[in-house]
Amino acid sequence: MRIVLLAEVTAERVIGGAERVLRNQAIGLAALGHHVELLTRAPEGAVEDAITVGGIREWRYAVNRAHEAAFLWSSVRRSLGMFDRLRRTEPLDAVVIHQALAGFGPILSRRHAASQWIYVCHSLAHEEFETRQESAQSPVQRLRQQVNLRARRWIEQAVITRCDRVVVLSEFMRQRVMAVHGVSTDRIVLAPGATDPQAFMPVSNRRGLREALNLPVNRTLLFTVRNLVPRMGLENLLDAMAALGAARQGCTLVIGGEGPLRGRLESGIRTRGLDDVVRLAGFIPEAQLVQYYQAADLVMMPSLQLEGFGLVMVEAMACGTPVLGTPVGAIPEILNQVDPILVAEGTDGRSLARALERVLLRIQEPGELDRLARKGRSLIERRYNWTQHCADLAALLGGEIRERRAA
Repeated sequence: MRIVLLAEVTAERVIGGAERVLRNQAIGLAALGHHVELLTRAPEGAVEDAITVGGIREWRYAVNRAHEAAFLWSSVRRSLGMFDRLRRTEPLDAVVIHQALAGFGPILSRRHAASQWIYVCHSLAHEEFETRQESAQSPVQRLRQQVNLRARRWIEQAVITRCDRVVVLSEFMRQRVMAVHGVSTDRIVLAPGATDPQAFMPVSNRRGLREALNLPVNRTLLFTVRNLVPRMGLENLLDAMAALGAARQGCTLVIGGEGPLRGRLESGIRTRGLDDVVRLAGFIPEAQLVQYYQAADLVMMPSLQLEGFGLVMVEAMACGTPVLGTPVGAIPEILNQVDPILVAEGTDGRSLARALERVLLRIQEPGELDRLARKGRSLIERRYNWTQHCADLAALLGGEIRERRAA
């Protein structure tokens, strides 16, 4: 099959879950023998309109970022123009849309160009946008935010209702798509998010890794990697570390990632007296990320909102590192399969501290850390891996196309 993936992110530089899913879907479908191409919005400052990622061609369109209206209009017009260039060579079997705005123009005016259209819903566009906004300081700012929210929701609904199927990464996202966009359950397909168990795997020499990464070897190492934005709950995680009292002196928390919250986190670390306990590691390259997972005793997922899947969880579990998370989104859906003790009662700092105390005591019991590690790793090998995910996606695409051609 000839398959085109449309997205607002690039597969070239993986900085979050959206890029990781896009890249691994493209590589996985190509490995199954399909001809795959990407059509993406060009990152700011990019000069090339085409690059190659893992042997796959990524075509890019630039957008006008002067203001919201220019951004919206140029995104629709230029994605459609690049889509027309792609489809001139031969008919498309399937188009997989990863973000609604990237596929809005093509699905509205070129619906006939492909045998099947699929929407991959990472999270709801307007909800994701809302969590990233600071409180509006004026009526004009509030109006702009509301217009932006409504536009994102309308565009996503327009795309979703025109697609043949909606793929979700978790049962939580299935319920959100049904509730918000009114999509019937028979049009939604669950293809769980995943990781590569060959790239993310346990190691025996954890001490050597810590020395190489300049991390303490005689402390309990807690690790999280997040976009530094409010919905990730990182300030509550700092509250939890402060609430541990004297016990925190035996721990080091490393926070990886970049984002607008960094200044507030730096200030929060100082005011809570956590300078010797918490480190901000900044952006961690993908090649080094696996080493942090492997070196850690426990990975933290303190999310406050959304979390349509949470790739950090399955990456850590693949490395044999247990994960402690909040009862938000798909987090309990995954962690309860390992052990309910890994899910906190709430998202606040006190709830996180209580959960952390329980888990730290548990993993000090003989054999408990190994048990949690083995159970998590087994879950990845059985269910949450890219081989299974891409096989499910390819089966969906192939089955739908055969049904249409037979009809």
